[in-house]
Amino acid sequence: MPHHIPWTVNVREHPGSSKDDISNEPDWSNAHQHRVGFRNRQGRMPGVTHQDDEAGDVPGLIRSSSSSEPDEEEEDFDEQAKKDYKRLEAKAKKGDLINFRDIITNEKDFHLRYPENRSLGWRFVLEATEDWVKNEEDWPANIQKRQKEEAAKKEKETHTSDGVAISGRSKESKEKPSHEESGQEENDWKRKDGENSKHNDAYAADDEHSDQSDKDGSDDEEQSEYQKLLDRYSPQEIALLRALQHEKDYRYKLTQNDGKRESPQTHNRSTISIDEQDQFSPDNWLPRSEDLIRLTGKHPMNAEADLTRLFEESQKCELITPNELHYIRNHGAVPRLLWEFHKLDVENGKLTLCMNDLRDNFEHINIAVALACDGNRRKELNMIRKSKGFNWGAGATGCAYWKGPLLRDVLEAAGVKAGKYTGEGKLRWVNFQGADDPSEGKYETCITLDYAMDPANDVILAMYMNDVPLPPDHGYPVRLLIPGYVGGRCVKWLSKIWITDYENQSHYHIWDNRVLPSFITEKDGEFANAMFAHPDTACNEQNLNSVIVKPAQGEKIPLTKARHGQTYRIEGYAYDGGGHEVQRVEVSLDGGETWLYCIRKFPEYPIRHGNKFWTWLHWYVDVSVVHMLSAKSIAVRAWSVFKNTQPERAIWNTMGMMNNCWYQVKPEIQQSKDEDVPHMFFRHPCEPGTGDGGWMKPSVENQIASAKQEAGAPQKQFTREEIEKHSTENDCWLVVDQKVYDCTSVLAWHPGGKAAILGHAGKVHAETSDEFASIHDGFAYQKLKECILGVVTEKAANFITANAEAAAKEKANSKNDDQDIVLQKHRWVPVELLERKALSEDTRSYIFGLPDDMKDLGLGTCQHIQLGFHLKDKMLIRSYTPTKPLLPDPKKASKHDPAAKPSKSTASSPSPSSDIQSMQDGHGTFELVIKTYFPTSSQPGGAMSNILDCMPIGEEIEIRGPTGEIVYNGNGSFTIEDKEMKFKKISLVLGGSGITPGYALIARALLGAGEDVEVRVVDANKSEKDILLREELDHFVKESKGRLKVTHVLSHPSEEWKGLKGHVNADIIKKSLFPPEEGSVTFLCGPPAMIQKAALPALREWGYKEDVNVFGF
Repeated sequence: MPHHIPWTVNVREHPGSSKDDISNEPDWSNAHQHRVGFRNRQGRMPGVTHQDDEAGDVPGLIRSSSSSEPDEEEEDFDEQAKKDYKRLEAKAKKGDLINFRDIITNEKDFHLRYPENRSLGWRFVLEATEDWVKNEEDWPANIQKRQKEEAAKKEKETHTSDGVAISGRSKESKEKPSHEESGQEENDWKRKDGENSKHNDAYAADDEHSDQSDKDGSDDEEQSEYQKLLDRYSPQEIALLRALQHEKDYRYKLTQNDGKRESPQTHNRSTISIDEQDQFSPDNWLPRSEDLIRLTGKHPMNAEADLTRLFEESQKCELITPNELHYIRNHGAVPRLLWEFHKLDVENGKLTLCMNDLRDNFEHINIAVALACDGNRRKELNMIRKSKGFNWGAGATGCAYWKGPLLRDVLEAAGVKAGKYTGEGKLRWVNFQGADDPSEGKYETCITLDYAMDPANDVILAMYMNDVPLPPDHGYPVRLLIPGYVGGRCVKWLSKIWITDYENQSHYHIWDNRVLPSFITEKDGEFANAMFAHPDTACNEQNLNSVIVKPAQGEKIPLTKARHGQTYRIEGYAYDGGGHEVQRVEVSLDGGETWLYCIRKFPEYPIRHGNKFWTWLHWYVDVSVVHMLSAKSIAVRAWSVFKNTQPERAIWNTMGMMNNCWYQVKPEIQQSKDEDVPHMFFRHPCEPGTGDGGWMKPSVENQIASAKQEAGAPQKQFTREEIEKHSTENDCWLVVDQKVYDCTSVLAWHPGGKAAILGHAGKVHAETSDEFASIHDGFAYQKLKECILGVVTEKAANFITANAEAAAKEKANSKNDDQDIVLQKHRWVPVELLERKALSEDTRSYIFGLPDDMKDLGLGTCQHIQLGFHLKDKMLIRSYTPTKPLLPDPKKASKHDPAAKPSKSTASSPSPSSDIQSMQDGHGTFELVIKTYFPTSSQPGGAMSNILDCMPIGEEIEIRGPTGEIVYNGNGSFTIEDKEMKFKKISLVLGGSGITPGYALIARALLGAGEDVEVRVVDANKSEKDILLREELDHFVKESKGRLKVTHVLSHPSEEWKGLKGHVNADIIKKSLFPPEEGSVTFLCGPPAMIQKAALPALREWGYKEDVNVFGF
């Protein structure tokens, strides 16, 4: 398989962590989610504020636009918006410096103006990355930084660490794979590895010339009837009789679909939250169902629904699948196409259609079509031998209504004439190109023109799915839909259509969606080159397939049900390609010796053009539970109109495509210690993705390959702290199976795109290993092995294990039972900017409204919310602590929680914060106070703060949480990582915007009833104007009767300042805070340098101990 970038690996030398670092590494086995300076499970560093947004506030202020609302333009909104965006693009190409204020004020949000043209949950995205604005543009600060880095690099290359000039030895001392080894093709690697006997000697040489959900017989009459039949007929005959009686009438009553019907599926997704798994990918703007099982890790999105859920939810609406449960197959990031900008080019400019043209100027048809990936059921093949594809289960299918104009009508409008051949007798092809940009070039494919022009084939340019605009994952705003064809031919995000007299030669047309002979096991070498380009290996029409859904994987039937007359309904689905009817479905309980005829059920109006069946069908058969008890297995097979049926055994191929062997479910008798009655337990062949509950187990060949992958690694060790430093595109380390790899060079050519790797860069967790194993084959492990640096330390390995267990437990317990609470720990929820108010020249108060009339934010005192804004490559994320609400909703507060109720004396006191009720949760809003780090002539300023300062009122931003596992419950009681702790003397070391979590604690400690804790605060800032919430703090000090003392420290104060000057140091800390005695605790939050280099060392020296009485917010 040719690659436009060679698959070469370059690993940079690293000596590993030092003996002292390894010896002094903390014991991570107890998780320590609040250890200052280390990333927690949310990817946030406790105790330190975001260093980029705390960047110096220096002279030369640039305000490229104000934070006021945009004036009404005299020109048409659409045209003006396009002009503004083109102007911004031109400035960027020219090399002018662009900051975040420029971008957000020149990129208009169309979905606020035209929501009807958007799919549900559409989000506004800035078409830029934080890295480009801050690090790649030629800001003077960046130029200076690059010069320093280049000088340091040169010094390192020419001198040793003690300053001695290097001479007479190679600068590259590490042994690396040779270019031949690193860039070798898989075919050569397998031959070198001994896999050279795949071509059978028998080939001639040149000179010689393949429950019922427990239909338990509750109705006596039915039992009696069944018993009578059982006296005369076998179970097979009874099933057959029922099927024939049913189908005698049912089949004749099936009716035509005229293409004008509406989808009966009206239960499409209503939730619009975004999964945290997408936050660090280009798909960060997409709402996706949490019911889908992801098969290729976080990115790109490839997913299927749980098989039972897919089946049952489709049954509720005449066998039509909800959009949110339809399988998703993406090769890369979903392109963010705007309805107003996107154009469809037909025949190289002969016809150019905007989306309004396509919607309004052509007649649309709306028909039900079953779509399936040709990799459906691939995991069964992967259990035999790892293929090139990931682990699809049996849920890579669905049946939805698709609506749009016929392709033939659009081609005719472009002047294309029907005709199978050119005048020279060459076959004519219609080609399609998507707007996405996967790793190997544009996604293109083709079909024959005569097939496309035949109106009986219903080839559609679909714009709607189940009568709503296409979800982005399914091709918004327009996709090709070829009924009866495999999903891989139905190009999404369609941008170009053209006619040729030769078959498409693009990468994805040649090197994907193919079934090759089993002796070809790789995608390079001469045999692969010949067969991938062979016209007869292409997958076009879908193949015949059937699957058992019930009994479900893991289903149990107590043996008490195995009584005479008790029946069970076995159910599943079936489909065929090319519009061919599935004419028969059969189930065997005895390994295929005898077969039971099944009853079929089609969606309403399944027939097109008299004989075309584009939909799937569901089938069932009722059998005796006693008969099931003696079953060897439960197998299903379907029959086509050509009287062909499915093969018994799987036929392996290197792409893992078109598996349609018998689908077999196997029962076993089980009884656990706490069960009185044994039960039948059912296993499907395998579970999708990394699930391991099926009856198929890895073959011996797979086990040998796995053993080879485990073998060998340099013994250099790396601490968690060292690994977490290497988390960028220019320095990217991964931890897989507790080994450390430098994958920086892989980003340029990784077939799944760099985002799939960067989501795991510098992460010391088990997810990377799980995701890598679920996707990659032996050759991928070989390439990974070339990136090896060493292994994690024993303590880091323990951390991976402990953190995985804690994360699984936390996720299992994170379901929010209170439907009125907005915050979700693992999903992003949109909130609307309602109000922005200037508190000073650079500080703003922002009021956000909660969605869907929800009233409660649901944040514990001292916890944070994460604020997210959508950028081109990933979500921009910052953590903030709201300044309102600060107290729990009294309507939800426990009667045993007196801290939830304000004290009378404090409540009656006038204050700048005014009414205590406004500080309580339950008002449907929350407030953030944020300092804006404006751009200057030398640097672009803070990303989030400038976006918030310029975004229009009414725009949405995402929130997630709560984050932070420190919760103040009142009266000195804290919950820290699920442990209850009591402290009566609370010290806070805060700096800059780090004041806000401390402010929340102060407010709760002073406003709660019965509070008697004492609080001491060191608050460090640059100047007087930088002190956030100063009036509120002064008021709390005044009203506290000595329980609160605040010491302000300024590094650049005015001459009028009477307080402490300079930087936080040990003397200030000891004079201002409580000593490390029983009942005393210190919490930290501020700029990294202040916290990690000044405050934390001073506290340690004084006697404080991390994770005992000092923690980072």
